[in-house]
Amino acid sequence: MAKFCGNCGKELKEGQSICLNCGVQTGEPVKNRTDQFALVGFILGLVSIVTWLIPLFGLGTGICGIVFSVKGLKSIVNKTKAQVGLILSIIFLAITVVWSSCVTCINISNFYDTVNDTYDRYDYDYDYYY
Repeated sequence: MAKFCGNCGKELKEGQSICLNCGVQTGEPVKNRTDQFALVGFILGLVSIVTWLIPLFGLGTGICGIVFSVKGLKSIVNKTKAQVGLILSIIFLAITVVWSSCVTCINISNFYDTVNDTYDRYDYDYDYYY
């Protein structure tokens, strides 16, 4: 696993305690941040399995999962998790878009049916009054 200097961000070699780039004693090298992005992308990909049912949550989860997974693809250790998170996020983002489109069409159709029923119910014969 790659380790980086906490001061300048330069990659450190195994067992190196002083950064050769900036000269700061590193002590405990800092882990690669892309590992965290890969893990977050993976978790969001798993969460998107459930959140596609609620369109606003599904869209947000899917988009964030894609962003974090793409950033996490640079990871050496958790690259597989980033790939799985990316695949899950893309699949369930597409399902969310289709699902929300279907729900919208059904709601619009129901609205027009309600309006037509209401209009038919109050459709008076205006010639009677004239």
